[in-house]
Amino acid sequence: MSSIVICEKPSQAANIRAAVGSRYGSILAAQGHLLRLEEPHEVKPEWEKWSLDVLFPPAGRYGYRADDGGGKRTRLAEIEVALHTASRVIIATDCDREGQAIGDELLRFFGFKGEVLRAMFTAEDEKTLQAAFTSLESNEKYRPLYDSAVARQQADQIYNLTMTRAASLVLRPDHWRQAIGIGRVKTPTLGLVCGREIEIRDFTPRNYFEIVASVAGAAGLVDLWYRPRGDGRIFDLAQAEAVSTAARACRGPLRVTGEHKRSAPPKPFDLPALQKRAGQWGWTAKRVLETAQALYEKHKITTYPRAETRYLPENLAVQAPALLEALRRLEEYEALAPASPQIRAGKSGTYSDKGLDGASHHAIIPNVNTAERFETILPQLNEDERRLFDLIARAWLAAVSADHEFDETVMRLEVMVGGEAFELTAKGRVETLAGWKTLFREDGEGHDEEDRASQLPALVDGEAVSVNSARVISKRTEPPARFSEGELVDAMKNAWKFVTDEAERERLKDAKGIGTPATRDTIIEGLKVQTLIALDKGKLKPTEVGLWLYELVRSGAPELVDPGATARMESRLDDVLAGTVSVDTVIHEVVERTRALVAAVVSAKASAVLPAIKRSPSSKMLEAAKAKAKREGKRLPREIAEDFDRCREYLGPLSDGPRTPSDKQVEFARKIAAETGRQLSEEDLADSTTLSAWIDEAQKGKPIQLASAKQLEWIKKLVGDGAKAPKGFPDAVSASDASAFLDKHFGKKKDSGAKSAARR
Repeated sequence: MSSIVICEKPSQAANIRAAVGSRYGSILAAQGHLLRLEEPHEVKPEWEKWSLDVLFPPAGRYGYRADDGGGKRTRLAEIEVALHTASRVIIATDCDREGQAIGDELLRFFGFKGEVLRAMFTAEDEKTLQAAFTSLESNEKYRPLYDSAVARQQADQIYNLTMTRAASLVLRPDHWRQAIGIGRVKTPTLGLVCGREIEIRDFTPRNYFEIVASVAGAAGLVDLWYRPRGDGRIFDLAQAEAVSTAARACRGPLRVTGEHKRSAPPKPFDLPALQKRAGQWGWTAKRVLETAQALYEKHKITTYPRAETRYLPENLAVQAPALLEALRRLEEYEALAPASPQIRAGKSGTYSDKGLDGASHHAIIPNVNTAERFETILPQLNEDERRLFDLIARAWLAAVSADHEFDETVMRLEVMVGGEAFELTAKGRVETLAGWKTLFREDGEGHDEEDRASQLPALVDGEAVSVNSARVISKRTEPPARFSEGELVDAMKNAWKFVTDEAERERLKDAKGIGTPATRDTIIEGLKVQTLIALDKGKLKPTEVGLWLYELVRSGAPELVDPGATARMESRLDDVLAGTVSVDTVIHEVVERTRALVAAVVSAKASAVLPAIKRSPSSKMLEAAKAKAKREGKRLPREIAEDFDRCREYLGPLSDGPRTPSDKQVEFARKIAAETGRQLSEEDLADSTTLSAWIDEAQKGKPIQLASAKQLEWIKKLVGDGAKAPKGFPDAVSASDASAFLDKHFGKKKDSGAKSAARR
């Protein structure tokens, strides 16, 4: 029986090769998705011209084609050749839906009919990988995982491309040259940021009032407060003063209650929770994921990073003592780790199969299979990796530590004003067992306002007290805060919070929000790259263009920017994973929703009042304006620096030179488009400046050119002779790194035959 193994990427292939060698056959690496969905015009040539058609292919689904760029066609060809002689394939890609799709779509594309097995793993150390390969499962078990990926791909292709065309054709103002890009996840994410910004801009502060009374009892003084939250606050000064006056005259009995309480630790992190927590350090969502990926893939010290659950499988509980002991050996945790792990099972605990609810990967924790090497791995981590590992380790240690315990005392004094009761209170806590909170003493994590409440005097229940003084404290309501990147990820996950209909909110609470853990950081980065949102003092705010686009889309089709609407669709995609609905059913639902939205955009065009846009000057315009102001010996006024029209007026009329792109510029852009798979629209090709901006942006994502076969042949010989391997060896060495490596080892002699041979 001829067997091959298909991995997701070269680094994963290297890890598997190191773990199991070639006993399961050749190990072939993909490079992410080696296939792409067909473009609309590749299905129906008439779709190349933009129209209001719903781009639903006649066959019911878009087919696949070979993707280009970065050596993908070479890898695809290698896999195709291997499949011709293979009778068994082991898919060993990542354990999420995209990983499943990367492997499955290749087998379906090439029509493979042999046996297909699946290696599932949540860490990439040798022990974990060896265990995964000795317990291979039928790939059919993971068919729902693949189906859910297909449903997502097809839904996004139909919805995103159709709505982008409809919005661009119907809503785009005459002066706006670019397409109005609509994304099923991207646009409502922009809606979250813009909606929050509008809340802030429209916010009208109100004064509200709290009352504090100094109460005297036999054992001393205590301050009691009336400070309810939300609508229960006092907004009328006269009423607040009446309560204060009544409090000063109060001689009523004090009610005192005491209770011993305990709080269980939070669960270990999933990716959204980790991004939110590290966001407090000022980290972007992308930075968190990249660092977590390095801990998992490069150092193998943590488990799979793209987790979307905070639970752990119950069968991992037996590993807790070994992991605890390994962490205790590290100086940082020696005094913090509990003597033995406290395992909390069931859905209210951490180790819960029911809580996992069929998820293919669990919460992010330190990797027990490399635990014996923690002391040697940790010094190899950079500052970011060390800091994030520390957070992950402390979270797991907290999850297996004792509850936090405390005695809570509450004192209450009732004040009557015109027949209405106002209760002044004080709350105090005395910690009796630090428990899991010991892990977070240093950074304040795990502490709330009540933890910091002072110890109260020993007044007794029913004691007659007097009020020495009472006064009104004036405060002012504040607008909601802008999102940090971590907070935006959390908002995307909990999209139900932004739904106004109560029944709908309840239905969506169990949904997984909008986007996935693997894509949310990419969505946010994309919005930043498109200059629709920007970071300002660690918080995200929309640009003027982003806010204008939001208002434009909201005026024509508000559902496009509604996170609740997308969360409903995400919930249906999750139903595919659960096996309760078919892929084609969900695709047809998306088609019908898209059709209705196109009609809504068209009908809204007649009545919608499109917002005006305040455009900012381009960087080149601003540079020219500053240079002109400097020549004139003055400072550039702010209104010119911030407004496109004012800046254009200040610079004077444009020259009469041609603005159409040159043939070389167009040829170069088309070459990059072919290499990267990036869409090059007619709008991009219509203007030289626009095309230059497209080229600049596209080159950032241009795949690295890999070393030639001849270069690799010489590199392998040199490495085999003891030379230090170049970055990416053996499967992902770039051409530039290969040249530098060979230059170093062959020298710079022009007549070097070996070197010239390696160049060919």
